Amino acid sequence: MIGQHPDLAGLPELKLFAYPTIGELQASLPRYWIERGVTHRSPGLLRALAEFEFGGQTLESLSAAREWINERLLWSGAAVFDFLLERVSPRIAVEKSPENVNTDDTLERVSSAYARARYLHLTRHPVTTQRSMQEHLSRTVPAHPQDGEPMAGIAAWYETHRRILHFAADLPADRYTRVRAEDVLNDSLPQLRAIAAWLRVRTDDSAIEAMKHPEASPFAKPGPLDSGAVGGGDPSFLRDPIPHRVHVPGTLDPPTGWAAGASVWKMVVALANRLGYFDETETQSTSETRRSGAD
Repeated sequence: MIGQHPDLAGLPELKLFAYPTIGELQASLPRYWIERGVTHRSPGLLRALAEFEFGGQTLESLSAAREWINERLLWSGAAVFDFLLERVSPRIAVEKSPENVNTDDTLERVSSAYARARYLHLTRHPVTTQRSMQEHLSRTVPAHPQDGEPMAGIAAWYETHRRILHFAADLPADRYTRVRAEDVLNDSLPQLRAIAAWLRVRTDDSAIEAMKHPEASPFAKPGPLDSGAVGGGDPSFLRDPIPHRVHVPGTLDPPTGWAAGASVWKMVVALANRLGYFDETETQSTSETRRSGAD
């Protein structure tokens, strides 16, 4: 949605900072995906290069993008990103790879390369996040049992947001902001306008209206089926890129199957509260108790 602003350029998931070099990124493609026709660890990178350097996302342009990468395996992710920045200029690039926050080293590569980068921290309720992660893994790697769920998914949610908050602790307000994904989807107009204002780009009605149509992006659908670069984004989005309202759970009860101790869940709840998620029943009970005491 943000990348559809006229002053911005929304990119697919590039994964450029997950490894020190493009060659290392390419070599990390698991055998599982190679056997299923995937030709690069970052389909989004192939699609972005094909779109902005080779004129579109055809089989021919995607093949040219693959050759372009193979000739630059020693390049850093930042060097490739700089190349893409030149291609989308004067628009500001929006880079949204989940891998950017998977490790401290990845975040360090991003921040070292781009001292003026701005970071928009997008959050989601821990239970719906875990459920989505489990459904994604069950759909994409059905032969692999999802051991440790729901604890593994909740742990990933916790560690990711803890890492982001730690990283952002020293960033000034003009370089870091945080929004709940549910708020952007359920009340998009004021949320998108506030994000645009923070980014110091246009906030007029036509600009905000464009942000409400991510389906207009050249990366809002899968790549050509036989290209080896079908993905590059969240599979659910690629199947249905039109924004929908979402349900926000009214409780912070642990998900079905939770097996860790209560003290661990209390840590999850504390972080969720910090990110703006609360147990509505508990909040209502507290308010009623206070009113009763006042009476």
